[in-house]
Amino acid sequence: MKIKLLFCVVTAALTMTASLASASPIVYASGHNNPWNNTSNDTAMNSAFGANNWTRVNDYTVGMFTGANFVFMDGSNSNANQLSSFLLANDAVVSEFVNNGGHLFLNSAPNQGSSYNMGFGVTLHYPNNYSSTVTVTDAGVAAGLTTGGLATNYSGNQFGHATVSGGGISDLIEGLSGTVFGAKAVGAGFVAFGGQTTTNFHSPKPDSAALLVNELLYVADGAGAGAQNEIPEPSTLALFGLGLAGVAALRRRKAAK
Repeated sequence: MKIKLLFCVVTAALTMTASLASASPIVYASGHNNPWNNTSNDTAMNSAFGANNWTRVNDYTVGMFTGANFVFMDGSNSNANQLSSFLLANDAVVSEFVNNGGHLFLNSAPNQGSSYNMGFGVTLHYPNNYSSTVTVTDAGVAAGLTTGGLATNYSGNQFGHATVSGGGISDLIEGLSGTVFGAKAVGAGFVAFGGQTTTNFHSPKPDSAALLVNELLYVADGAGAGAQNEIPEPSTLALFGLGLAGVAALRRRKAAK
């Protein structure tokens, strides 16, 4: 009975999230290659917005902003130079997208190149800015990153491959060398910055996978800023987090037997 109820809660949360997300275009761009040769970002996008409710782009192009409300761009690891070059060449387009109400998540865990300007006054610092352990800050908890009872402390080899600073961003996940995930409102929109590797490197599981889902939903919702985009409401995020927490608890109970 409990398992059946849990399934219903998770299914309802996914259905509601997918329904709301499908009202506005959602894009995930990874560059020429999958970040760290892994598809965990795709899995997180499916969990956050529902399969087939978002568009996958294997490149960075200005066209992906047309008609989009939320764009997730990951420049890890061998795509770092490609992402930095794109942001430098198209700063005006990216800035206009966010200022006009778009929501943007820029993440890069480089394995090449050096520090670069991500735009909006924010710098990504690499190399020698690795984080084997990170903590969700009080601001991150308040933002809902641990919704569903997720852990606040994580580890990995490495969890973060870079840090971000500047531009008045909020420190939401902090690593050994600085901010690994931060965000701020810009104009009518919202933008987040990260230096995180993919979740296959992160522990504990399944919390680490759910943490990325919460990050995606947080940025898409614009910190509950009521942006022009039709994206999941905070109540939907809470319900989805509840479902994730139930799944995690069920797995732990099974592991204990």
